[in-house]
Amino acid sequence: MLSLTALLVVAAAAASDTAVVPLPEVVVTGTRTSESLLRAPAAINVVDRSEFSESRGLSLKDALSYVPGVFVQSRSGAQDIRITIRGFGARGNGERSNTGNIRGIRVMTDGIPVTEPDGRSSLDLVDLGSAGSIEVQRSNASALFGNATGGVVNVRSDLRFPGPFVELRERAGSFGYHREQGIVGFTAGRSRGTVSVLNSTFDGWRVHSMSTTTQVQARFATPLDDATRLGVMLDAASNINRFPGALTQTELNADPRQANPLYVQRDERRRNRIGRIGLTLDRSIDSSQDLSVSTFVEPKVLQRSERGAFRDFTRYHLGGSATYQLRRRLSERIESRTAIGADEAYQDGAIQFYGLTPTGGRASGAATQDKREGANSAGAFIEQELRWGGWSARAAARYDNLWYLSENHLASNRNAEKTFAKWTPKVSLSYGFAGHTVYAALGGGVEAPAFNEIDPPPGLDTLTSLNPFLEPMQSTTYETGAKGHLAQVGALGELRYDAALYWIDVTNDIIPYNGGAYFYTAGRSRRRGAELGLDWIPVNGLLVEGAATVTEAIYLDYKSGSTDFSGHRIAGLPRVTFSGKARYRAPAGISADLHVESVGQYFADDVNVAVAPAYTILGAGLAYERPIRDHLIQAFVAGDNLADKHHVASVFINGTGNRYFEPGLPRNWSAGVTLRFR
Repeated sequence: MLSLTALLVVAAAAASDTAVVPLPEVVVTGTRTSESLLRAPAAINVVDRSEFSESRGLSLKDALSYVPGVFVQSRSGAQDIRITIRGFGARGNGERSNTGNIRGIRVMTDGIPVTEPDGRSSLDLVDLGSAGSIEVQRSNASALFGNATGGVVNVRSDLRFPGPFVELRERAGSFGYHREQGIVGFTAGRSRGTVSVLNSTFDGWRVHSMSTTTQVQARFATPLDDATRLGVMLDAASNINRFPGALTQTELNADPRQANPLYVQRDERRRNRIGRIGLTLDRSIDSSQDLSVSTFVEPKVLQRSERGAFRDFTRYHLGGSATYQLRRRLSERIESRTAIGADEAYQDGAIQFYGLTPTGGRASGAATQDKREGANSAGAFIEQELRWGGWSARAAARYDNLWYLSENHLASNRNAEKTFAKWTPKVSLSYGFAGHTVYAALGGGVEAPAFNEIDPPPGLDTLTSLNPFLEPMQSTTYETGAKGHLAQVGALGELRYDAALYWIDVTNDIIPYNGGAYFYTAGRSRRRGAELGLDWIPVNGLLVEGAATVTEAIYLDYKSGSTDFSGHRIAGLPRVTFSGKARYRAPAGISADLHVESVGQYFADDVNVAVAPAYTILGAGLAYERPIRDHLIQAFVAGDNLADKHHVASVFINGTGNRYFEPGLPRNWSAGVTLRFR
């Protein structure tokens, strides 16, 4: 949400020409209330716009590659990505309705959820071109946000400009990529607003992998009085994504550009048209009380060719949230902060399936399926914090109730309802001193299977619409970490660090089977990992940053029929990932960077036979920036995978017909220019 504190900090940052903001001054809202990034007892990163403004800007991968613990994969090089945070979200990449969706990670724009009530997230309304920063919470946040929050990604709009402006951006690159965007920023007293229009096309390097996006976005924030601020959000998006599908190992070796022939024949694709209106209201009741309220409505018209059927979805998604915060001084040394909040989200709509024409269009005739699917997510939380000296102790608890409704208008005997309800606790202890914070946390997590994941297995699919055996995935996270910065010391410069260790025990881990035709649950699994992020500024103009993650993820108790997978590594999770970048900015406005991304091998199936090999790819870029009176011109050229390394960018976990592998982009180039008139 657009809190008063966050807006003041953003405005202050805009007044400075320095791209690197000292860590203690950064304010985040990913913990439901505005607070210092340094003091928050959780693994949280803030990615500033300067980190991704000189990139293709096609997907969140361009922005999140240097966040430790976050594994982002681009399926076909376009905006269709999957995000995995500490293993959460790994399964959201199967062949069926998982294509184009993220699981287990809550995605928001300016505090309004993109994630649907059942935990699915499509990124149709996310635009890097209008983003001012991105907050990433790597710690499990179920105790505050509820279902499917193994991590939180909040894209915050850029309202940090001192006066009106017009900005024109052009991006172009390999494989038919081009992106045009125009942004107008306007002011009215202390009010700020932006309107953005963009069009993007990517022909794709694989057969049948073209994608297009047209999007309009408007943001407006205005103070109603000295203590109250209103935020207005308007979004509209229309896009088409064609999917080449996964390949077998033989097909991958022979020609990675090819597509699954069946996908081409059926023209497997998604066309999404989505709108959204959102309102936020932030009020400082007095010096010790704050209230934040938000509401939104989001209509959707979705069409797709998938699994041999033409599918029509007409949905509406609406909801809201409220958070109240009270700060008190209990004694001369002890301060208290109490936060209470509630969330409500509802999605409903009609679904019709039709036959496919030979070219993948909608066949004439009556619907072969006519259904209604509804989901409602409701939850409330309370968090209590005590502070004394440099210490902070927090305890939080949340109750969530998730309800599914399925009505089959052609076979009413399959009508079904299902409810998932769960309490989730979390406690933490932290100590801050001289620009550093160390913390430890113990928290629960809950993730109900998404609506399409509770399709019943064969044998039950003629009796009910919902799998009666699946239960919510529950997790317990043990985490400790440290973060901070070392001030300028001689030639060594400044060093910022973010380190964390975690141990996650999971029961009822949700596993896709037969390409996502239906889902099992593993009895128990475990993930353990270490994360390290470093930013080093040794001399003026030079920045070196890196992120490394080491993960051990195994099934402890998992049987499917007569097959025992216990002791096997969890599919889709590499043991080691590393990314790094070195950038030098010369006084003349020229900058150059060199970056590397390295991913260790991982398995694509529970049997641990299909292997996605390890890879390391290199990239580089050159940029120029020059102010001309009150105006600004920026230009860049960048290359990725410069060594033309063949690699697997993503996998279909437990795919059908030994089709697991989605090859990554070969050597590719992009260039862009931005003109800003004030």
